[in-house]
This record gives sequence, structure tokens and C-alpha cells, in this order.
Amino acid sequence: MKAITLHGPGDVRVESVPDPRIVDPTDAVLRITTSAVCGSDLHQYHGRVAGLDPGVVMGHEFMGIVEETGPAVRQLRKGDRVIAPFSISCGFCEWCRMRLPTQCATTGRAVFGGRFGKQYPGGQAEAIRVPFADHMCEKVPAGMTDEQVFFLGDILSTGYVCAENAGIRPGDTVAIFGAGPVGLLALQSAHLFGPSRVFMVDRVDYRLKLAEELGAVPVNVDRGDPAEQLRAQTRGRGPDAVLECVGHEAPFTQAIQSVRAGGTVSSVGVYVESSMGFPARDAFFKDLTLRMGICNARNFISPLMPLIQAGRLQPTRIITHTMPLTDTPRGYAIFDRKEDRAIKVMLKP
Repeated sequence: MKAITLHGPGDVRVESVPDPRIVDPTDAVLRITTSAVCGSDLHQYHGRVAGLDPGVVMGHEFMGIVEETGPAVRQLRKGDRVIAPFSISCGFCEWCRMRLPTQCATTGRAVFGGRFGKQYPGGQAEAIRVPFADHMCEKVPAGMTDEQVFFLGDILSTGYVCAENAGIRPGDTVAIFGAGPVGLLALQSAHLFGPSRVFMVDRVDYRLKLAEELGAVPVNVDRGDPAEQLRAQTRGRGPDAVLECVGHEAPFTQAIQSVRAGGTVSSVGVYVESSMGFPARDAFFKDLTLRMGICNARNFISPLMPLIQAGRLQPTRIITHTMPLTDTPRGYAIFDRKEDRAIKVMLKP
């Protein structure tokens, strides 16, 4: 089959790799119908992730149709259309029973396409093996398109969790750092909690424009210190809650500097560095609450599905490009360089 493989910084290739097959009785093989390039894929693309096998198949965002199941799979049949989360979990270990599937002891916190724990081939391919398929796969309701459902496996669930963890109350002011795909879906999610205003902080004009269309007040970091800009628009106090959706030291620090005293910072940006500067003094004397961590997306696929069906969440608004799998290297390039107004690049095998 055709798949996207990584061979070094900036070097992704379309190559022929072995077809996936059933290895364990709980496996399923999916024929992929849609995959995508995620912002966290860029960490690998930039060479910032150590320990990856050469030629690893990239991608952890995907959905598809069941082609084959192992003998222990009970809930899926050939032809079922399903979505799976980005992280691989067994469903029965201590951490999975605590609703922390990203900490799964059985898989070693594995993610499709590498990075953590045991390395499983990713979803930027024509097919994929999904372990623990009964637990991992959620059937897609009839009448919903791939594009509507797709982001539940990662970035919509992540954006929602970021907003939920921020403890937003009706009438609050909220600021979001990062107008990329996760930040834009966090913006949609934040509106579910009834804030009076939501600010979007970024420096890319076309992304800020879409954020404004989705109901945010744009704040461009190239026009001044974002904390000062946010205080100027909140009577000097700062937002009640700040959502950090980038995963770098600068926006994390700016989020802590921006939030009001007694406020909450919720961070879901993926950090690849083992350590970074932390403005502990600022956080301590402001009596802040900090919530951060990787999203347990498996927990949110089913609960968020009705919000999409009802039109309360419109994840398709962030899609800017849909291209064949064979054009994926170009998709990485334009997404990385923010060319051609790219926000979310979808892939079709």
C-alpha cells in the first residue's frame, strides 16, 4: 500500500510499505477514507522527536471502513465506518479504568505514527491496523460526513477539553493563545460555556480573520505585548480564563502573564522539550489554577458527536485544503510554512 514515511527533518515521502494485517486477536484493519496533517506532526517533521524508527508511517488522525477483524473482535463487522482516537489504549488496565486511556499501561502511552511507547504505523496511508478494536473504534452515525466526524479523534476533543478544563462560566472573558486548528476548535468549544467575550491571540492574519468569523476578538502579538493588550480590553484585570493551544514556552508564559488574579490557565499544546522556563513567581502570587495534559480523546468521541449533529460545533469550518495522499509532502510544506492560507490539510487515499 501507499503511505507517508519520515526519513529526516523535512523529508516525508510517499512510499510503498507492507499492507497491515491482523497480528493480535483484538485487532481490526481499516481501509482509510480520510486522514490529515496535525500540528503535532510538525514536531517530527522538524526533527524534534528522538527515537523514531527510520521510515515510520506518519499520522495519528484518521478514520475509515473496517476491512478485517481478529477472532476476538465482537462489536465490529466488515463494512462498518469508524473513527478512532490518536492514542492507543487497551480499555482494561488500571489507567484505562480510571478514564485515562492516554496513560495506558498495556501500550506504554502509544500514539499512532510513533513518538511515545511502542511505535505503531500511522494513518497517513491507505490502510491501518487498529489494536483493541472493540475499545478503540466508534461507529459513525449514518448521514454524517467524514469531515464532520473526523476531528473527534484528536483536535476537536482536545479543543473541547481545553475549554472544559478552564472552568469557563457564563459571562467570563476568555483568551486563547494559538489560532491553529486546535485553537480554532477550542474557540468553538469555549462558546458552549457562555462567555461574554473570547479573544484569539496569534500573529497570522488569515488565521485571526477566521477566528473573528467564528466569534473571537483578534489580538495580534506583533502589535504589542499580548498581556498588555488583553488587560487593556478587560478593564485592566485580564481574562478570567486563558487557553494555551500552541505548546511552546513563549505562549505558555504569556498565558500566565495575561490571566487575571485567581484565574485559570488551561494548556493542551504538545510540548516535546523535557523542560522549559516556568514563571512560577507570577503564577504563585496571582493565585492561579493551572490545568494541562494530553487529551483523553477516547472519552469524548461519543459525547461530542450530538453537538456536531445539532450544529453546535462546526469543525468543518477549519478545513482549507483537501488533497490526495500522493500530495502529502506538499501538504506538510504549506502547513508548516503557513502558505496558501493553510489551516487544516485533509488527505484522501
